[in-house]
Amino acid sequence: MVELCRIDDRLLHGQVAVTWVGAVAPEAILIANDEAATNEMSKLALKMAKPAGVKLAVKTIADAATLLNNPNAKKIKIFLITRTIQDTLELVKMTDCIHRVNIGGVKNKEGGKMIAATVCLNDEDIQALKELKSLVGDLELRMVPSESKTNIDRYL
Repeated sequence: MVELCRIDDRLLHGQVAVTWVGAVAPEAILIANDEAATNEMSKLALKMAKPAGVKLAVKTIADAATLLNNPNAKKIKIFLITRTIQDTLELVKMTDCIHRVNIGGVKNKEGGKMIAATVCLNDEDIQALKELKSLVGDLELRMVPSESKTNIDRYL
């Protein structure tokens, strides 16, 4: 069962490994991103950032959907991390187990507008967020668990 899905362009790093893993208390972390899953150096770096006592899987979007759709995954408390809003939207469409999405880091890009210290949205991101909002129950903007949730509606 996916306890929380976090969108973070840096994937698994110190802040996620300490604060979010502490707050979510998952049995496993699933990183879903095609580039990270097919790059051995990226996978090695992600394995080094993994906190002790938590399993880690780095999968393509398609393989992550297959894993999440496996009935055995429903028995495991999973913290899902994606790199982009589009990756998250694709996964949500391919599975029925993602209900809480946290936006934590979306890198600056051409045509983007900074809406928070680490979140930059362009028109494509906003369209994807509107669709994502219609598919998940809880969509929030928050860097760390101790911050107050910011409802994404004000940016859509």
